[in-house]
This record gives sequence, structure tokens and C-alpha cells, in this order.
Amino acid sequence: MRWLCAALVLITPPLPALPNGAEIEMRLQPDGSLSVVEAVDVQHRTTRTIRLRVPSGDHRDRVHTLRDLAIEGSGSAERRADAVTVTLNPGTAILRYTVDGAVRDAGDRLEVTWTLAGWDTARTLVRASFAAPRIAIGVRCTGCTAAQNDQTGLTRFAVQRLEPGQTLDIAVDLPAGTVSANARIQPAKTLAGAFALTAPVATAWAAFGLLLLAGAVSLLLARREGRPLPSGFTAEPFATPDGVLPGHIALLRGADPVVVTAVDLAIRGYLGPDAGPAHPPDDRLTGFERRVLAGDDPRQDLEADAIRRGWLRPPGRARRAGIRITCYGLFLTIVLALTAGYAQLGVILTLTGLALALAARHLPDRTSRGRTLARRLRDPAELPTGDRFVPYALALGRPAPDTAFALGEFLVALQDRRRTPAP
Repeated sequence: MRWLCAALVLITPPLPALPNGAEIEMRLQPDGSLSVVEAVDVQHRTTRTIRLRVPSGDHRDRVHTLRDLAIEGSGSAERRADAVTVTLNPGTAILRYTVDGAVRDAGDRLEVTWTLAGWDTARTLVRASFAAPRIAIGVRCTGCTAAQNDQTGLTRFAVQRLEPGQTLDIAVDLPAGTVSANARIQPAKTLAGAFALTAPVATAWAAFGLLLLAGAVSLLLARREGRPLPSGFTAEPFATPDGVLPGHIALLRGADPVVVTAVDLAIRGYLGPDAGPAHPPDDRLTGFERRVLAGDDPRQDLEADAIRRGWLRPPGRARRAGIRITCYGLFLTIVLALTAGYAQLGVILTLTGLALALAARHLPDRTSRGRTLARRLRDPAELPTGDRFVPYALALGRPAPDTAFALGEFLVALQDRRRTPAP
């Protein structure tokens, strides 16, 4: 019965009892929206600005949505981004609207708040009532001369005179679960508000922490050396693990790929005992082998070939990606700080880029495939004997087998050739 009476009051609000008075009825709907009906007497042309974005502390704003606005009487309304301005001509007018975002979850209770303010002329008497599905358990009103629950279950507010610019900040506490909370808190449109910690930002920080932890674990795993694997060298038929060449092994193990490749070319007949060309290059030679045959430095071509085979990472790619992400993050921080807020999202992106750029300095040069290959090359116990395996033994750091190939004489000739400037 109390709810029905409240509904009837909202449908037919009382008219102001005094000139320039206002009678206001508020009803909290089951969906959490707040229906408001204002009956206002105006002796002179009057405007009222209903602000939909109000400070909420800690550089945050409480944001409301006003809909279903209707004016009965002589007047007009103008909508702006964060406010609605109503202009009323002399006489009595009834203003109806619905507010979303007035209900806040306060833990053990719900808090419904609305501000009655914005008149540019004085109100001689303002009376307001509030109805909800359940009786209020707490009432507060800044600027009111009276605020209490009556015997019908309505919450009533009153002020004898409301000066222009004066506000009535109404707050009603309801039992938890009365309706669904719908309050919206957004960063204030200030520089400090743009960097305020909000729920989306806190979620992004948590994701950044998890990403940082996952990256650190991945980096440690990538740098960890696993147990050696069977090498996979075979003599008949001749085969090497993953098609690796002696120059590749030297590169992966930190040895001199020029010497190792030159020995390999000598055994295959492309270089003579004097380390000079003995056979023209053909299609069986890779690019870096051709450079060694010509007496040039093959390291750049050798690294490119190892990258193409998936053993090495492209140099500097992760660092460059980190720098780009850092620049994107700085740009996003500036844009968000000047527009929508949530600028800490840009800060998080910037730190992500910096973390990637710094981690790139500690990333191993070898890829996962390259690390697996290196594990197979750490135990050369299965390396067969014979001339063909001399360069592999040299690249793996093993003593060269006793073969017909004069390794010592060739190395001396190679050293002399490398000291001799090309004509």
C-alpha cells in the first residue's frame, strides 16, 4: 500500500504552495533507475542546470545519464555533454525525467544520491520526497533544514529558502540487494584525473604484472642450458644433425667460422694445400662458403643463413620492437591524458616496451630450434672418423683425427693468405 501511494504521488505531484516554490518527488524503480517529477512555480523566467558529471573525490567524477525528459508547461530544455539546462517561463511547470547511475554499492548497504541545484533564481520553499521498494535505513541531506522518514515509509526533505547556486545533496541508504547498483565512476577531466587509478587501469596493471612474470620465466628458461642430446652424425650415409655445416657449428659454439669453413672447403676440393682456390664455385656451395672461397669475410652471410634456417634470431628485432612499443605507449599516454583519461594504460604500454627492450639484451641469440641443435652438438662422442669429419671435429673443439689431410700445414697456409692483402 505504501508503494502504491508513492506511485500515485509521483503520477500527480502536488503543486507548489508558495510562489517560486518547488515540489519534487523521487521514486527508485526496481531496475535501479530514479524517476523524478518536479513541480515548479516560476514568477520570472528561470533556468536550471542539471549537472550530470559531479566530483566524487580522488580525481574521479560520478557520471549520471538523464533520459525521458518531458516538460509540462511553458519551457524548453537543452542537452550538453555533461549537463541539461532547463528554461522555464513564468507560471507553473512540471518537469519529468529519469536518472541512471544514482545507486552506489556501499558494501553493507546501497546509497542513492541525487543533487537538487542549478536554479538561477531563489526558491522560497523546496520540498522533496523519496520512495523505494524498501524503507530507507539512513537519510542525509546537505543544505536541508529537515530530512526524515515519515509514517508512510516515504523519505522527506525540505528547505525554507534555496538561494541561487545553493545545492541540496540528498543521500538515502537502503538495505543491500534492494535494487542493482548502477553508479558510474570515471576519471575527472583533469590531468590528475587522467592518471587516476580506476578498475580498468588496475586490471591492466595486474595483467602487466603477470606478463612481466611470464616474460621473466620465459627468459630464464631460454637461457638455461638443457642436457646434451645425441648428436646424430653418421658416416654411411654421411649425415649431420639438421643439415648443419661446420661453419654453422663454429658460429653456434663461438669458434672461428672462417677457419672451419676453409678446412671444410679444402677437404671437399675447393681449396688447395696453399689455401688458394682449386675448384670454381658451383651450386653446392652456400653464400658464405663462396665468400670464404673468394677470401672475403663470410660472417654476415653465415649469420643470415643461420637466421634463415631458424637457428638464430634476427639481431635487434626484439629491441626494435620494444622501442616501437615504448614510443606507441608515450603517444597513447599523451592522447589519453588530453582526451578520455585512463592515461595509465599508456604508461603500462610504455613500461611493456621498455621491459621488452631491456630483456632483448639478455635474450640468447639462438632460437628454440637453435638451442636444440646446440644441445646435440655439445656431446660429439658419436662423431665418426675420416677426412670428412675433420672440420666438424675442429668446430666442435675436438682433436682432429689422424688422417691423410695435412691440417697443420693447411692452417699455416690459410693464416698466411689471410695476412696477405687482396690485390
